[in-house]
Amino acid sequence: MQLFNMNLFILFPAAEIYYRMKKFFVAALIAALGTAALAGCAAKPSYGEYISERRSEIYVYKDDSADISVHCVSREQPYNADGICGDMCDLVEIFVKLTKTPESVEISLDGYSGEMNYEAVDGRFTASYSAPAFSADKLDLTLDFGGESHTYCVLSVLDGNTMTCEQAVQYAAEYDRERFESLTKKRDFEGEIYVRLIYDEGCYYYVGVCDRDKNITAYLLDGGMGKVIATKKIRG
Repeated sequence: MQLFNMNLFILFPAAEIYYRMKKFFVAALIAALGTAALAGCAAKPSYGEYISERRSEIYVYKDDSADISVHCVSREQPYNADGICGDMCDLVEIFVKLTKTPESVEISLDGYSGEMNYEAVDGRFTASYSAPAFSADKLDLTLDFGGESHTYCVLSVLDGNTMTCEQAVQYAAEYDRERFESLTKKRDFEGEIYVRLIYDEGCYYYVGVCDRDKNITAYLLDGGMGKVIATKKIRG
């Protein structure tokens, strides 16, 4: 019995030292892996910070006599495709096509009123003014032309399945990691990003990546699933 007790006395400290050393090395390994993971995450830029044009909302109305769309946009001012983001300005842009073209059109929308400009090439009237994006699902828009006043209810094209602009950029970045990573230097992204909501019987997104040499890589995405439908490269 004495020998057994002596063996325990001798062996137990050795086992305890081994156990403590094992715990230390495991903890050190976990800490090292965690630090590496954090470093990897820290090195990846937030692409949303490099968006220099964002069309986040579209409202539409269409009948036999009028085709109306209202765009909520945030865009750098002055606008310059140079791969560098500038100061952003919120805008509301309005486009109106009428079957009969009047001499002039006055518009009223959410407290704004003014005369619209006519673009002969596209055969439409346009107007824009500084304002943040609307939060409503529908808006009342009034047009005065031909001595009459006409009020239209324009509806948002967004639904619960439509992704955000930032999500669209993320899907494009996952689709073409090589392009995005080629412009990434540590935590900086050496380019600017355009992301525009598009509506054509459904929601889509245009995502354009412009580098410092003014080369643009463009992606067309499905607005619900984030699937890239087409790509195009435009040389600066």
